[in-house]
Amino acid sequence: MLRKIILSMSLASLALLAALTISCGSSSSNSTACTGGPYDVVGNWQVNLTSSGGSDTLYGAIDSAGLALAFDNNSAQQSTGDTIQLPTLTGACSFSGTATAYAEPTPVSQSPLALTAQGNVASATSITGSYSGSATGTFTAASFKPLTGSVTALSGTVTGEAQGAPNGKPVLYPFTFTATGSGSNSNMSFTTSLALSPTCTVSGTFTQVTTANVFDVSITFAGTTCALTGTFTGLGFESSTDYFGFTTTGTAVGPFLYANILASSNTFVMEFWVPAP
Repeated sequence: MLRKIILSMSLASLALLAALTISCGSSSSNSTACTGGPYDVVGNWQVNLTSSGGSDTLYGAIDSAGLALAFDNNSAQQSTGDTIQLPTLTGACSFSGTATAYAEPTPVSQSPLALTAQGNVASATSITGSYSGSATGTFTAASFKPLTGSVTALSGTVTGEAQGAPNGKPVLYPFTFTATGSGSNSNMSFTTSLALSPTCTVSGTFTQVTTANVFDVSITFAGTTCALTGTFTGLGFESSTDYFGFTTTGTAVGPFLYANILASSNTFVMEFWVPAP
């Protein structure tokens, strides 16, 4: 859905417009005067988007700076790995700004779609909003717990794969993870040298936000054969669920670690897991 965004008057574009109506942030019509807050919204959020074109569910997080990202895994609607960035959410009872929809990377570059967004934070567990522009719709967001158990830093050999890839190149590589936190802090660093692209190296960090299941993520691609080059940032979290179905029963040890990386038209989601012994 979102990955096919080409806003024109073609039939395909109209279908995509409906898809965006299923996948973006908030808007003016849904914001009302409010009292209360600010609320602590740092944590994991499940976003449900609805329009005349249908509905969609996305999974993500909000960090202490108010960055709010979520991705979908609706393979039936061909929108697995698309990303929405909601307006900055600091916990104030009302918000407004831009909601941006990013398609997963494909060989054909697709520009992000920006919409006007506005809404309300009703509590530390409930957010509502709507959006307008080239697409219109509403959304609700509720806090949820994707992980059974405690957040744990991954270490050792970890497999990483991206949902979608620029230039059509698959991204499935062994990474070396190192726990860098102490006590209850689950910070991690990671690095790899890509066997299929020997002149491309990837490194980065997961920095846990307080004690929440939320990580500020930084990832750097360096080398002449990288599909992307540069340093990009985003959000991560751990889950007991393999959202993208990259693994099969008995081939991975949980939890599954996700990184939702903002990289303009190449914004992507990576999933990491420890291979079963």
